[in-house]
Amino acid sequence: MKFVVGIGNPEKKYGGTRHNIGFEALDALRAKLGRREDVLLIKPDTYVNRTGDSVSKLCRKYTTSPSDFLFVCDDVNLVFGKMRLRPSGGAGGHHGLESVIAAFGSENFARLRIGVGNETMPKDDLTDYVLGKFDRAEKGMLKEILGKAVSVCELWIEEGLKPALDRLSKLQSNQQGSE
Repeated sequence: MKFVVGIGNPEKKYGGTRHNIGFEALDALRAKLGRREDVLLIKPDTYVNRTGDSVSKLCRKYTTSPSDFLFVCDDVNLVFGKMRLRPSGGAGGHHGLESVIAAFGSENFARLRIGVGNETMPKDDLTDYVLGKFDRAEKGMLKEILGKAVSVCELWIEEGLKPALDRLSKLQSNQQGSE
């Protein structure tokens, strides 16, 4: 079984915020995939920095390993819309990923980071920025970005990490060519 986990905050007031782009990607993926027996799409009912608590519960319920998981989250260190897929690595300052690493006791799980950064964001305390709503220009690009994220997630589910990495690379090079 595969597990795709969107990282975000559960309350309605956080809908449409940069920190919840993982939830938005998961909603778009659910709309495309529908229900499947071999995949669980998960929006934890914990806050971002407690995502590992939900993962721990899943690991107690199912026989899993970290390699069965793909986490989708925001990344302020990437420009808005740019994505990065990695098979492992550190948290990069993302508290949700820190929590997952602590829960697994390992950094060996896939993560798709979706850029929410821009040149106007503050350099020190990013709390208000990540908990802020997307601006008009960002909202205009969100559907396309989520479509690309869904495409990468689908390929990870169906064929694994390498084909998903290749797809993302192709999507990003096509994006650069059109700029």
